[in-house]
Amino acid sequence: MKSKHPPYNMSGAKAPIIQSATPLFFTLLLILGSWSITLDFEPDEPLDEDLQTPFHAGAKYSLGDVDVPVLYEGDSWTYDGFFDVVEMIESAGVDTDAEALTGELSMWVDDVMTWTVDNHSSVAYDIKSTGMFIGENVTLDDKLGDISVEYESSEIIRAGDFATIRNQVYMDVNFLLGGGPLSIPVAEITVTDSFYEPREDYDFPLRVGEEWINDYLDVNTWTGSSLYFTIPEDETLAYETSHAVVSVGDPSVSYSGCDNSYNVTAFDENGSVESFRWWCPTAKNDAWRHFENSLGMYIDFYLKEFQPVTPDIIFEVDLEYSTWALNTPLDVWVNISDASANPVSDLTFILRYEYNDTWVTLTTASNGTAYYSLNTSSPLDTTPSNHDYASHGIVAWDPVGQNVGVDTLTLDAELVELDYRPRPGGISVVRVRGNDTMTLNPIYGFNAITGDVLHFTVPIDNKGMSGGPATELEMIALDSSTQRLNIDALPPVGEQTLQFSWTIPQSQQLGPTNFSFEVDPDDLMPEDVNQSNDLALFPIFIGVIPVVSLATVAPTPTLTEIMLDATGSSDGDGGSLHCTFEVEVDENQFETFEESDCQMPISWSDDGNFSIDLIITDEENDQDATSMVIQILNRAPWVNITSPSETLLAESSITFDAFDSGDADTLDSDAPVDAYWYPPTRSDGVQYECDEGPITMHCTVTPMEEGIFLMELVATDDDGEATTSQYPLQVTNIAPRDIVMTMDGGIDDNDEPAPATWHVDEDQEVTLKGEAVDTMNDQNSLTWNWKPSVNTQATWQESTTGADSEVQVTWTESGSHHVELEAVDDDGAGSGVITGYVTVHNVPPTSEQFTAQLPVGEDRPFELTGIYSDTPSDVDSLQVCWDIDLTNDADDNLVNFDDCDYVGATISHTWPSAGVYTIRFHVTDDDGDVAESIVDVTVVNLRPKAAAVAEKTSVAVGEEIVIWTNETSDTESDLSLLIFTWDLDITTDSNGDGDAANDPDMITSRTSPLRHSFETPGIKYIRLIVADEGYSSTSDITIEVTSGSGGFLGAMGETAGISNLLIVLVVIIGALVAVGVTMGMKKSGDEINLSEDESLSDGKEESASDAASDEHEEE
Repeated sequence: MKSKHPPYNMSGAKAPIIQSATPLFFTLLLILGSWSITLDFEPDEPLDEDLQTPFHAGAKYSLGDVDVPVLYEGDSWTYDGFFDVVEMIESAGVDTDAEALTGELSMWVDDVMTWTVDNHSSVAYDIKSTGMFIGENVTLDDKLGDISVEYESSEIIRAGDFATIRNQVYMDVNFLLGGGPLSIPVAEITVTDSFYEPREDYDFPLRVGEEWINDYLDVNTWTGSSLYFTIPEDETLAYETSHAVVSVGDPSVSYSGCDNSYNVTAFDENGSVESFRWWCPTAKNDAWRHFENSLGMYIDFYLKEFQPVTPDIIFEVDLEYSTWALNTPLDVWVNISDASANPVSDLTFILRYEYNDTWVTLTTASNGTAYYSLNTSSPLDTTPSNHDYASHGIVAWDPVGQNVGVDTLTLDAELVELDYRPRPGGISVVRVRGNDTMTLNPIYGFNAITGDVLHFTVPIDNKGMSGGPATELEMIALDSSTQRLNIDALPPVGEQTLQFSWTIPQSQQLGPTNFSFEVDPDDLMPEDVNQSNDLALFPIFIGVIPVVSLATVAPTPTLTEIMLDATGSSDGDGGSLHCTFEVEVDENQFETFEESDCQMPISWSDDGNFSIDLIITDEENDQDATSMVIQILNRAPWVNITSPSETLLAESSITFDAFDSGDADTLDSDAPVDAYWYPPTRSDGVQYECDEGPITMHCTVTPMEEGIFLMELVATDDDGEATTSQYPLQVTNIAPRDIVMTMDGGIDDNDEPAPATWHVDEDQEVTLKGEAVDTMNDQNSLTWNWKPSVNTQATWQESTTGADSEVQVTWTESGSHHVELEAVDDDGAGSGVITGYVTVHNVPPTSEQFTAQLPVGEDRPFELTGIYSDTPSDVDSLQVCWDIDLTNDADDNLVNFDDCDYVGATISHTWPSAGVYTIRFHVTDDDGDVAESIVDVTVVNLRPKAAAVAEKTSVAVGEEIVIWTNETSDTESDLSLLIFTWDLDITTDSNGDGDAANDPDMITSRTSPLRHSFETPGIKYIRLIVADEGYSSTSDITIEVTSGSGGFLGAMGETAGISNLLIVLVVIIGALVAVGVTMGMKKSGDEINLSEDESLSDGKEESASDAASDEHEEE
């Protein structure tokens, strides 16, 4: 038996890929589009989609091919799951505070079995996963709670090549209000994806530089229900993706056994990076899987634990050569042992070449080994590769014990007898620049700058079916220096990996150049069939670090587009630059933007200081970086006061509103601004206030004054910046109103306001009061127009100015007076006329009663002044009269006592006859009211005063004496009635009455003298006795008669004597008649008889001498 070659990488097992199918992510997106998730930790940044290789990976040289793993029931893995949903939520238009779901995913091999696809049976693993992803403190319709997503999946993975046959995911989503027991069901769904052909995310064995294409159908079915989104329809989708193994390195996960993981990157139909995986051979599964869903959700799974199981039976499939020619026999051994490494004999199993359902039943020998010679044939697989013709899984399957072993057969159509070569596309390089180490790859580009240290890993293949000798590999560096390493003798289709290091010198020219790697540089292997592939050129570009320049940006308001301009950056080695802007789009939230033209328009919706980190990358992926902080200024809010009217009557209510407002950069769209109203201040210093309060979107006020009512509103945004708006409301005049007229004073209770009827006396001063209501600025300047007697004196007006009115008025005319009042403001608007009624009562005149009056003599003036009064308006128009004869109706009005014999307050009257006279003083006003005073006047007779003057006091006997009485006096009315009696000799009682001095010897008239002659001489004592109707007066005169001839008869002569005597007799008779008549008249009136003792002389008392004389004469 030919000696068996030891199997390659049989211990390098691989677990299934975490198959988070597109329907699952679509479902999560739908859920997250309606629900918010809160993140508890910061994830690693997503990789650049153009590069998709973590620059921080600590790359190592390739360890050779990594073959498909063998899984055992019970193998388990634990992953930290992170779902970044920021972009997805933004694209879904959902206003939420969610950012991510977090949780832990548990995965295990649940079963090893066979699975039939299109009537083709394959050995497969059933890998199940379960997890709970939670978002805490999530808001939903303003309700706080937690969202939970219960996740379960079942993946059917083909054991021969680790392709996914089917993936089924179940999710139950619930919202827990307040984190409590009350739960709201959101969705419960199951989605199944069946793949035709099975989807190969890996093409084992893995080699750096290998590329392959997946072309498959996805039959997608949905079941379940949701209250928040519509379950999608079932559909079949066609996909074509390409994959490449780009590097080997450390993905930096929690699990410590993944330092040498393979980065496999997937590209879509357009060549854009879709996702990447880091395959960890020691964990037989992904160390890290990262991809972005088409709706913008970044998804990462990080391996944290791996728990392999120890199987009871171990199957190892060992191919004579893992790579072999088409249609050529290939020896296959299957070694079976127990857990203690003891061979298991007589175990029957099936060896399966699954590309065409070739099934061979084998049984182990005593050494636990079964052998089979396999014809490789020439089948193509469904994932064409740039590295081989095809690769197929060789599976050993125990259907009873469900044990499995796997190895991969790679078919190579280019195998010859012997051919050493550097593997095309297999050379990898690690670049060390300072403290940074990077594995270069075709996606990133192979480039360096002076001072870089390059570590090359060069795989050497023997493409021959025969072994070859030892030889050398020579590297010619850029400066033409060389390095050589030994190549061991390689077995058929064998491989060896060599490493070179070289530092780029400072003198290295810039530009593209090549390292060369040549097998057998001295041409010592003539048996090498194809020496044309002995030399491999490794292109590399030597450049310089580009110089970054980012234009300064001045402080800019929010929502203003800013151009981040890095076009001033330069690359000393030529070529274009690519700019990566990492922008703080919100506080502590960063987004990365790739800009090939190094210009990026951007704006911020909120103010603040935002950092900009810029990395410029040249065509060689050399980079320079800078950063700056942009100050974004808050954009002030805008507000316009809205009024339903531009004008308003004073004292009317109006409601302003602030709905025409906003803040373009608000963070609270429901309440972008706080509105604070500042109504104006009234003229009395009182601040107007909004009925709704000052902080509101409405403000109802009642302007009390006309003019401009300047409403002011301050709108403050969420950044504290305020904008002031004013609205000049024209408040128009209103007429005074509610006018009231009252009176103070009067003669009655005049408390009632107009139109009551008030009562006052003539000339009684009262106060008329007016009150009205007007706007504040008009109130104090109201003009009050009074018409106190519009019905009698239409021209009588009084006016005042002020908040109210008081006028003092009197009415001079009794009767009804209509008082009108109107208040008029400074705009001429009137309150309307209000009318009050006043009844003016006449005030009768008064007359002071007289005291008793002293008697007055006949014909002596009697003077008396009446004292009277009346209202001032009547006093001048009073009729003031004296009626001195109450028995006489002088004015013929049939009333005897109202005559106006004298007009005026003072009377001066004489009475010719003694008596008692009643006189009436009366005053009459214009209303006919009368006041009177009556007084009795006693008129007394005055004693006459006799006076006799002789022409001669000495005459001869017979000579005529003439004695005149012209100087005799009495009252005028008595003068004509005086009787002049002469006693020619008062010593002789001629009439015998016993009184010698009263003899009426002669009587003369008032105007005639006494003419008499004595017949006898001697002293003659003559007495004149003058008498009126009651009193008499005497005057004595002495005549001396001297002796001579004559006597009485002789003196007169005969003729003269007779004549004189007759005259005397006539005078006496006339006097007696007159006295009789007068006495009769006096007796018919109201005569007051005074005694002789009460007699007056000329209205005065007689002197003592007169009285004595009289007594003497009477005697």
